[in-house]
Amino acid sequence: MKRRILAWALALAAAAALTGCGRDEAASGPEADGGEIEENPFDYEKPPEVLGSVSHSGAWPGREEGRALEYSGGELSVPYRASGDGTGKNVGFLLFIDGAPQPYKLDGEGEYSYMHTFSLREDNVQEEFTFDFVPVTGQAGETATFVVADIFNAEFEPDMVSSSGFGLYGGSVATVNYIHFAADPERTVEAEPLEALKAVTVTNELMTAEFIEENLGPDTGMTTGDGKTREDRLEESVFLFDTYDGQRELNGIDVTGKSTLHAAADICGIPGETYRISMFADNVPLSDGADCFWEVTLEKGKRARVEADIDLGMLTDDVTTFYITACAVGDWNGAGARGDELIKTGSLPIWSRDSVSSDKAPGGEESPAGVLDTPEAMDETVRAVYYGGGDRVLVRRTDGLIVCDMKSGEVLARGALPELSGAVYCPVEGGYCALGETQAGGSAELVAADAAGEKKTVCVFLSDTLEETDRVCLSDIAGEGKNILAAAVSPGGEYIAYSVMDEGVYLLKRGGGAELILDLEGRPGGLWIVTGLWFDGDSSRLIFADNSHYGSVGLDGGDFVCAGFDGFEPQGAVGCAGGKVFFNESFFVSSGAMAVAEVEGMTGVIYNHTPQEGRGDLHVSRDGEYFATTAFDGSLIVRVYGTQDDRLCLEYTVTDENADIFSAAPGVLILDDLKICILKLGGFSDVPARVLVLPME
Repeated sequence: MKRRILAWALALAAAAALTGCGRDEAASGPEADGGEIEENPFDYEKPPEVLGSVSHSGAWPGREEGRALEYSGGELSVPYRASGDGTGKNVGFLLFIDGAPQPYKLDGEGEYSYMHTFSLREDNVQEEFTFDFVPVTGQAGETATFVVADIFNAEFEPDMVSSSGFGLYGGSVATVNYIHFAADPERTVEAEPLEALKAVTVTNELMTAEFIEENLGPDTGMTTGDGKTREDRLEESVFLFDTYDGQRELNGIDVTGKSTLHAAADICGIPGETYRISMFADNVPLSDGADCFWEVTLEKGKRARVEADIDLGMLTDDVTTFYITACAVGDWNGAGARGDELIKTGSLPIWSRDSVSSDKAPGGEESPAGVLDTPEAMDETVRAVYYGGGDRVLVRRTDGLIVCDMKSGEVLARGALPELSGAVYCPVEGGYCALGETQAGGSAELVAADAAGEKKTVCVFLSDTLEETDRVCLSDIAGEGKNILAAAVSPGGEYIAYSVMDEGVYLLKRGGGAELILDLEGRPGGLWIVTGLWFDGDSSRLIFADNSHYGSVGLDGGDFVCAGFDGFEPQGAVGCAGGKVFFNESFFVSSGAMAVAEVEGMTGVIYNHTPQEGRGDLHVSRDGEYFATTAFDGSLIVRVYGTQDDRLCLEYTVTDENADIFSAAPGVLILDDLKICILKLGGFSDVPARVLVLPME
């Protein structure tokens, strides 16, 4: 079994959720989940993108039957194996014996180190190697736990210039093993912890109401899903929380002007479990001159805390990777399936502006190179940006809608938000159209309305001053119980097309009735459903697509053409402009291909990029002359290509102190005439938006 690094088609993850696969084998790769606050009802759901995975386990005889390793003196050689793909092929391992960090050599060569990193040579090909060490603890007659924890993409470290956080990297899951000691270890100095801790204290105190609310309260998801209370979870699992100078840090720790950093680890959960807590800098445990781990035993209703001052003068690198581990001690009574035998906090960079150029460091006052001025109205309140026709964009903000001229930066119109949920916007002659669903009240009312079929798909027409001029209810026209999958409005605003599950595509002339112009009975051209609809430039034809086909049909239902692909497995159409339909690659294929289909002539071209781009989001320019890809690698990489020749026209890397800004998919617009790429990050929940305007070519 493998755990994989995932990025949902409509979301880039920043938070990792890791679980183990039991005692016998571990597999890791963070999972990302999230998305725009308003769901687009006309987008179909796409499977998550797999960026990499790694799995590992012991390889000694009898390992699958739970046989312990036997130590009889000297250096112990432990056979081990691992396989991976994507970014998961770069891996490092930490070892613990009874919770104590254990230095080792890899394949009996080189120097002892607390972590060795290496790259697996081929995708999903199991490789074997050995850990070689003299145990740091244990004595004859004892059986000790032996934990092996992987670090996902271990060689990655932010430089605070091109990247400012670990993002999806640095996660860890572990295998649980045992060593039986037939002899006392002959201990020698193999590797030294870094003596950088002062004033270490260990306490066990009652959990305060504030601590419970902040770490275990309803907003943390502790009480959702399976109905278990937080008290239930504290009886079944163990939780580790870290703070720095009293603050929770999610992305990095800026220590500019400081000589020490106060780090604290709070651990709570299953009563009676014993853990050993260690702090690591650049994968080396920190000590106070005497110890490099501290033992705590969990008690009901209490939190154990280990805290210390880190002497920053002992950290010699410009950027230091820091994390805390909690490794369980003892037999654990079958707890191997819990996944909390080894808990690791998220990796964080410790850095100072004194050692990183201020104009490039996160939060620096100067604009990044290659970024144009962003109109003042496109500020942190932005929630989404849409094409507005010509050089204009329509911007949805928390306080309403605005139309902004991207050439002058001038706001041309302001208006109220239509009372719709999941609305998307498009330009039409004389104004704009919003496609969405009628909005109920609170979340409970929304659920009830949805269950009762009371939410309806509507088109709301707005003037160029953003005043509502007309409203067309497609659900009423389609009939009760009909599932509308996609909709489109003609550039002139006189026609609306919509597809109905199991029926086909209807054309509605405003003020008249709807006619079925594409009947799916008999599956013409292999079509089962229609999930994408667009009018061509002169509104003489309707372009359509499902997950693997594209084509067009006349507004009178004639001249139907449809085609699929040869040698390309599409995931589905992501957009249409300039008579071209753009497809990304199937989730189950990892070649990095994408397709641009010309509806005129029914021809297509396949472009091959990196696997991450080929399976990720594609964004289509206003006129179809360009397309953009986004990739997340600890920071966000945006690339824009020419449609005709796949020529790279822009590559830009975005970093940000606030890792939450990457927790949802970015918005990307490209204005062909102005040759600019507009990038919207954040702008959901309480995460402020950040809008960049990037020049191309």
